[in-house]
Amino acid sequence: MTRRAALLLTVLLCLVGSAALALRALMKRPDPVAQSEPQPKQPPPAAPTEAPKLVVLVVFDQMRGEYPARWAAHYGPGGFERLKREGVWFSRCFIPYACTSTGPGHAALATGAPPSVNGIVENEWYDRATAARTYCCQPNRPYDLVPPVPPELGKPGRGAATGYSPERLLAETLGDALRAAHPASRVFSLSIKDRTAVLMGGQKPSGAYCFDTRDGKFHTGAFYRPDGAHPWVTEFNAAKVADKWFDVTWDRFKPELDYAKLVGPDDVVGEAIGFNGQGGAFPHPLKGKLAAPAKPYYDALECSPFGNELLLALVQKCVTAEKLGRGESPDLLLVSFSSTDLAGHQWGPDSQEMFDIMQRADKVTADLLAFLDTEVGKGKWTVALTADHGVCPLPELASSKAKYPAAARHPVADLVQKLNLALQGVYGGADTQWLEAFDDGTWPWVYLNHKTIEARKLKVEDVATVARDWLANNQPFIETALTRADIAAAESPRANPFAAQVALAFHPDRCGDVIVIPKPGVLVTPYKGGTSHGSPHAYDTHIPFMLVGAGVPAVGERKERVSSLAIAPALARALGIAPPKHATTPAPALGK
Repeated sequence: MTRRAALLLTVLLCLVGSAALALRALMKRPDPVAQSEPQPKQPPPAAPTEAPKLVVLVVFDQMRGEYPARWAAHYGPGGFERLKREGVWFSRCFIPYACTSTGPGHAALATGAPPSVNGIVENEWYDRATAARTYCCQPNRPYDLVPPVPPELGKPGRGAATGYSPERLLAETLGDALRAAHPASRVFSLSIKDRTAVLMGGQKPSGAYCFDTRDGKFHTGAFYRPDGAHPWVTEFNAAKVADKWFDVTWDRFKPELDYAKLVGPDDVVGEAIGFNGQGGAFPHPLKGKLAAPAKPYYDALECSPFGNELLLALVQKCVTAEKLGRGESPDLLLVSFSSTDLAGHQWGPDSQEMFDIMQRADKVTADLLAFLDTEVGKGKWTVALTADHGVCPLPELASSKAKYPAAARHPVADLVQKLNLALQGVYGGADTQWLEAFDDGTWPWVYLNHKTIEARKLKVEDVATVARDWLANNQPFIETALTRADIAAAESPRANPFAAQVALAFHPDRCGDVIVIPKPGVLVTPYKGGTSHGSPHAYDTHIPFMLVGAGVPAVGERKERVSSLAIAPALARALGIAPPKHATTPAPALGK
């Protein structure tokens, strides 16, 4: 090798060495991106919560918002108290619209929209186009029940004889929104009542089932499944699960407690007596004088805590058979426990029966949550618990009269007759029927007879004003009344204080000409015993709202006022989808 070649080789080796040192130094130099966002070598200690694979809406029909706190000392640790402890409890959740009934309540919970938008203005209303009363889930054409009910068992005890469908619901439900976003998701809606199963389920649920006291079975309708019920429902009915309580008597859940001291005496004035000889006081038999299960027994079963237990058994069957919460897409289960409402109507919110049934409802809730833990898996489900409405106290009670001075029971037929006579007195016509529909079925809406009014060359608006003034000024038990014109002026500074709530309850194609609002504590009803709901007063509008499970922090009680219309958006958030398209209220924040 020449001297020149050796020199070149030496220079080349120096350059390579220098490059290697530079590269090594460069590799050791801190990365500015990594320095600003350090990545830990170990996984973070608190990984993000997994999105739920199953979301469950639990509705206890007629559960007042005060119940979770009122009897908290007597609930177990695994039910309502678990919801409070491990989740979020919105203790001041209120229904913002006036018609606090079962149909409107479930439609609003499912859609996030008020009756003015979803169209379910009451359990039934008067349809001027057909001149007939219309049930909220009455189909546009007859649909057979599946399985069919033998014709010799007669007409259904509630609802329409032509079956049921969601065709009268005008807004998208949470279930429909989920299936639009995830076609593989399953949506099941289960209840004792037909209107609750139908209105929660929406247009295209995977299944919607309700109980029929004529045969003691759960049914769907041909609108949903014309070719037959799901096999697991057929198996459930074949097992005659509803007959399990035939020889059982409903007695106090915790006999060691002094019920009289805690909630007052049993069998007070104003209570009703239940079904099939249940009677006004404990113990309440179910079978009466029957030798075998039949409709009177099933009526009594519904009106007892065992109706909730029956539905829980169907819910568990559904989750297991359908493997809900174990698919690629999230599933939705909608459950409405109706027995709290049926019993509440009979014995009232301050009765020993309601105290007892709420303790048992707490146990049903605990059993459901424990079942989801086992069957679906902890951290894989989210549950919301709420109600469709509250209830008025028995007006005969001294405690009711002390709180609500006007508390009393007034026959609806008397009010109808007097109003018609008042309009006859103003406009003449001794035999004229000025009212087309106004009774317990259409309460609190007054439907004036438009044909009669127009035939007399009068304006419906003027007659409505006269009817409103007579109701509001001449009946001491009526708080106020509003016409359609009053509702339209709800934004006026001088608007009636109930106008905003009524406006959310008003659908122009379905509501009457005047709405009547009784004074607090007043029941306008054809029944001589028991109680009801449907007013914009707080005892009817205050409901519970609790969330627990995947994605829900253990915050406990939140005391800010929230709307019941926020529940559907909250569940949509849990499902990872947009709220139903007609929802009007955003989901509430869950943090502290």
